[in-house]
Amino acid sequence: MKRIDYLRPAVRPIRLPFAAPGAKLRRTLAVFGLTAVAISATAAAEAGRLAGLQRTGTALTEQLHRADADAADARALQRELARLQGIARRVAATRRSGPDGANDVAALGNRLPSNVWLTSLRRAPDTVSLEGRSAQLEAVAATMRALARAPQVVEARLVSAHDDTLHGGVAYAIAVDRRP
Repeated sequence: MKRIDYLRPAVRPIRLPFAAPGAKLRRTLAVFGLTAVAISATAAAEAGRLAGLQRTGTALTEQLHRADADAADARALQRELARLQGIARRVAATRRSGPDGANDVAALGNRLPSNVWLTSLRRAPDTVSLEGRSAQLEAVAATMRALARAPQVVEARLVSAHDDTLHGGVAYAIAVDRRP
């Protein structure tokens, strides 16, 4: 029995519309192909390097933002430190003001003549107001001269002087401007 193959392959020769490339053209195409591969490999390497640089840039940007925040915190701490130092200076000045004031008042009192006495003393930052009595007006003038010679006094001004008929003698008020 003879076998009949109904699905016979139809092999036809392929005819190209152009002639097969010659050796020179094959070399040119090979060089072109190798160049394309080299360019693709270089582009891929540069793309990888660019991605790495972008990651580094992102990390550095984050560090910069953290450094800016730290710098702002440092400036806030400097302002707080300056404020606290100012408070500390004022506290120290207040602590010294008691003994300093007492020494100033004692120095002024030591300059008073023996026939003059004080009835009132008020102390402001740059001025001391004295009120008192004396048996004679000349003792008030001597008090003014003595106070004017004190090293801590800029000026001694007579505010008032009048006869004190109730207690006898002269009542006076003197303002003493002190050196800062």
